[in-house]
Parts: sequence; structure tokens; C-alpha cells
Amino acid sequence: MRKLLLLVIVAIATSFSTGCFSFVDWEHNLNHLKAWNEDLDRMHRTFDRYIFNYDYEDPSRDIEYESPNT
Repeated sequence: MRKLLLLVIVAIATSFSTGCFSFVDWEHNLNHLKAWNEDLDRMHRTFDRYIFNYDYEDPSRDIEYESPNT
């Protein structure tokens, strides 16, 4: 029961942290989630660039990176 309650609380907190959550327009909600995901991706890349000196755009690296938003 505690896990279910925690899951519900996390789901509600996540839905309100993504912007103006709507119970009517789900496409609007998905656009907010996509923008939130892009912000997290950009934050992750910035963290990697400054902390680990890793540049995703460096052509000398032989690693293909696929964004979660493609």
C-alpha cells in the first residue's frame, strides 16, 4: 500500500512540475512532457560537458548518440 501511495504522489508531483497540466487536452500535456524531457537532456549534456569534458558534437568520438526526443 505504501508503494502505491508513493507512486501516486510521484505521479501527481511530476504532472504538476511539467507545467500547466490539463485533464482535457492530452496533446498539450505531451508537449509539456516533451519540452521537459528536452530540458533534462540539455541539462545532462551540459553536466557532461562541464564535469567530464565530454562533447556530444565532437566528430573525433566514435560513439553515436541518439536523443530520446527523436
